[in-house]
Amino acid sequence: MKTCTTALLALCLVMIPQVAQAVCEKSTHVTQLGEAGRTAEQAFAALDAEALLTQASLARTQILPCVQEPLTKEDAAAFHRLMAMEAFIGGNYTRAKQELHASLLLQPGYTFPADVAGEGHPLLALYKAAETLPDGEGEKIYPPPGGYVLVGGVRNSARYNQTPVIIQVFTVTDSVETLRETRYVQPGEATPNWSGNAFGLTAADLGIDLDELQRPRALRDPRPWFVASGVAAVVGGVLYGVALSQKNLYQDPSTNDADLAGLESRANTLGTVSLISGGTALVCTGFGIGFTVKFGPHKATQTPHQESSSP
Repeated sequence: MKTCTTALLALCLVMIPQVAQAVCEKSTHVTQLGEAGRTAEQAFAALDAEALLTQASLARTQILPCVQEPLTKEDAAAFHRLMAMEAFIGGNYTRAKQELHASLLLQPGYTFPADVAGEGHPLLALYKAAETLPDGEGEKIYPPPGGYVLVGGVRNSARYNQTPVIIQVFTVTDSVETLRETRYVQPGEATPNWSGNAFGLTAADLGIDLDELQRPRALRDPRPWFVASGVAAVVGGVLYGVALSQKNLYQDPSTNDADLAGLESRANTLGTVSLISGGTALVCTGFGIGFTVKFGPHKATQTPHQESSSP
């Protein structure tokens, strides 16, 4: 059974989809993010919605994904305030409060300039309400092997699933740190995984001795492959069923709009993993049939002790 689990894990690691990365024609800098934020604040103060939305979109879709420097907590907080102003202008007060809550976690005590949001401004009422907003459940982020992540400018912090956050992913090779990706993650969105292991498990976590992979005789036994196929098929079926239930909730007209992003993300993620499990089941079945044809049905081999005990 251990060989079966090892084989299933190895195949899953190969077949797991990688985190998508933004395609950048050229790199950007943190200073550009700050400039966009300041320009947006001026537009907000002048009630110039079009200019504010232009700067917010520029920061979110072109500058942030392609930034080539680590962000500080203050940088991340300023970005969340910019997103809050964008949401406020669009009338999405739920998102505005979430973004303001994210900014307060990183830069508590910040006050908006009086010319941007003076006393009595509706944005300040949302800012006050954001103080008591729940963070959500903490979720571990798995960086690339040997690398690390900055979560809102904090190294290897947890990500809270009801709070928007900026995640920067770094790889480390020969002591050289390289920024691989900067990702803006929304509440309800599945936590990205850069480890190459969708479940965040290691062989040690499963009690697997990787030295067994050096024993080809064990892998020739077709029985573990058939067992792995059955396990993968069952897992795939269960995940597919859960994905369908999430899809039905997403399509239900009575579902709260605030829950739609999370439902869509979970349905897509679970559906993808169920397809991977189904593919794994087919591959394992193929190996089982192949080994049966090539080496014949498995026959138990006697140990030297058993042989000496035989009559």
